[in-house]
Amino acid sequence: MKVEMTKKETNVIELKVEVPQDQVEQAIAKAYVKTRKDYSVPGFRKGKVPRNILEKRYGIEIFYEEAANILIQDTYPQVVEEQKLEPVDHPDITVDQFDCEQPFIYTATVTVCPELKLGKYKGLKIVKEEKQVADEDVEAEIKALQDSKARLIALEADTVAANDDQVIIDFVGKMDGEEFEGGTGANYPLALGSGSFVPGFEEQLIGAKQGEKVLVKLTMPQEYHSEELAGKEVEFEVEIKEIKRKELPALDDDFAKEVGDYETLTALKDFIRERLEDRARQEAADKLRHDVLEAVREKAEVDIPGIMIENETKAMLRQMENRFSQQGLKFEDYLSYSGKSLDDIMAEMRPGAEKNVKTELLLDTVSKVENISVEEAELEEEIAQLAKVYGQEAKAVRSALEKSDQLAAVEQIILHRKALDFLAEVNTKS
Repeated sequence: MKVEMTKKETNVIELKVEVPQDQVEQAIAKAYVKTRKDYSVPGFRKGKVPRNILEKRYGIEIFYEEAANILIQDTYPQVVEEQKLEPVDHPDITVDQFDCEQPFIYTATVTVCPELKLGKYKGLKIVKEEKQVADEDVEAEIKALQDSKARLIALEADTVAANDDQVIIDFVGKMDGEEFEGGTGANYPLALGSGSFVPGFEEQLIGAKQGEKVLVKLTMPQEYHSEELAGKEVEFEVEIKEIKRKELPALDDDFAKEVGDYETLTALKDFIRERLEDRARQEAADKLRHDVLEAVREKAEVDIPGIMIENETKAMLRQMENRFSQQGLKFEDYLSYSGKSLDDIMAEMRPGAEKNVKTELLLDTVSKVENISVEEAELEEEIAQLAKVYGQEAKAVRSALEKSDQLAAVEQIILHRKALDFLAEVNTKS
């Protein structure tokens, strides 16, 4: 097999491939076996017509298209491997010559992975920001725990609603005296001060009594999802049916025992402090990695093919759609609600997609330059962690990854993590 490789433009390679005639004949034979079921000839059962009969009736050319596909599928991967290319998309293939008595010649134009030029990627002296856990941080966590254990107590009829109270309300929204869609509710529990309603609504209920009717007047936000209501003056007729207030448990040793296996409130606070310190250390490490990656990526240079950014954008879009689906929501409804088109969403994602691609190329390049690799033990540990998450045996998870050709993706995750760890290590200011 002869291959002539020409660089057409940045990251685009043209391969002119010539396949020997003996392989052409083998491909035609395979094409006959694969396509003979598609032909009927009187006197023969369908799929059993001899090749010479089909060639005599239709001409040998009926096998050319399938044979060409077979030859390309057999030879293109081999050419890519021999030429040490890294395609980032399917090739654009043109058949230049197909004749049963001649070599098969085709041209494949392929976009390949770009070469990233590292700038300075060591000794950048990035400062690791260490956050100290203050007593106030511990008290805030304790307060959150106390709030989570609070009970809602129904108040007396003459009590007025205050911020942080929960009110049970019926409401009817009107614009120009007419009720509007989505503006009505019954027995709705609303936490005053939560900001869950239109701005200005909750504030006007503070000071109202149980059984009282309040006329809430406000201007809808300009960015409101309903164009008919955006920026318009509306009124809500609201009836306060019930007022409930939080009753907080006492912060004592009994409270500590209730929330966990702690003998005293002091022991609970000590545990919370340790957890906050662990979190602070992890956040500092994550921030350092982020800062280092930003700095090294900024100094790197690469001309990224548009198809790589397009593919990454599509992958990000699929992830977004999956998140909506997992929440029981339809992506189409989100588009309608936000007033954005699919093109708008993809345009917003494109800068992030370009950054993602550059990051992948950067970590790949650092791995090669620094001879960073993935050991089998590391791969096994990663698979073991995945198995633990999914509640399966490690062997079953590995088998599934191999069958779906995802094992290499797991290796790349480990490789990139190690490359980022390396960058953090060599760029941290001591």
